[in-house]
Amino acid sequence: MTFLVPLLPAEPELQPAAAQLAERFQLPQQHCGEDFVLELTRDGLQLRWLERPDMQPLMLDYTRGRQAWRQQLGSGRQEAIVRAIGVARGMRPRVLDATAGLGRDGLMLAHAGCDLFFLERNPAVHALLDQAVLHFQLHQPNDHWRRQRLHVLGAGSLLEHDPLPDEILDVNPDAVYLDPMFPEREKSAAVKKDMQMLQQLVGSDFDADGLLPIALELATYRVVVKRPNKAPFLAGQTPQSQVTSKKHRFDIYIKQAYPKIT
Repeated sequence: MTFLVPLLPAEPELQPAAAQLAERFQLPQQHCGEDFVLELTRDGLQLRWLERPDMQPLMLDYTRGRQAWRQQLGSGRQEAIVRAIGVARGMRPRVLDATAGLGRDGLMLAHAGCDLFFLERNPAVHALLDQAVLHFQLHQPNDHWRRQRLHVLGAGSLLEHDPLPDEILDVNPDAVYLDPMFPEREKSAAVKKDMQMLQQLVGSDFDADGLLPIALELATYRVVVKRPNKAPFLAGQTPQSQVTSKKHRFDIYIKQAYPKIT
């Protein structure tokens, strides 16, 4: 069961804004002993792991540092995820990232020209993602691709509703991308600190097998699943194709070929 992370101001002057955000994301405004807390700072929203004061708080920022640099790679075709989704000359799929997490793979696809719809079920991660995308878009003109291609859906999951809500059905995606949290087998020192924090907060997606049949029903052309190289196939279902990288593979489940663009 997902526990709700409280959203609090980092300083008293930010209390009204923090309360407004907490109400919007339906998060508690009081700390009751949780391991994590969302803090509204003057620079944005950050996630703090209270049991690990040695760790820097996690704040998503797609405009600076390594993440900004890595996004630029998405405009090329060398990235495994870009090839797996099927970006090609004249073909820029409309993609539902149904396990959005920190949004980094989705940003790569948006840089490559895809319309990207983020769906994330953990309320705290959803709040971080929503605010990071808003910040990314904020200082761009209305016709800039950041505003046109990036959309954050309400917090939720393909597994939570039957039938799916209109907000998800209306996406009508060409492709659905899945990157469920896999039980971590590496030593913690080998895992990026932000992923350590995310794994501790979210845990493993033990219901992930249920995502694949729903995604296949929803996608028009294909479903792409990111997995560690040695992980079993999602739901035990063998894909029609794969694209591999150093540590991961992208399993491709094809319903029908993309239309030929002349």
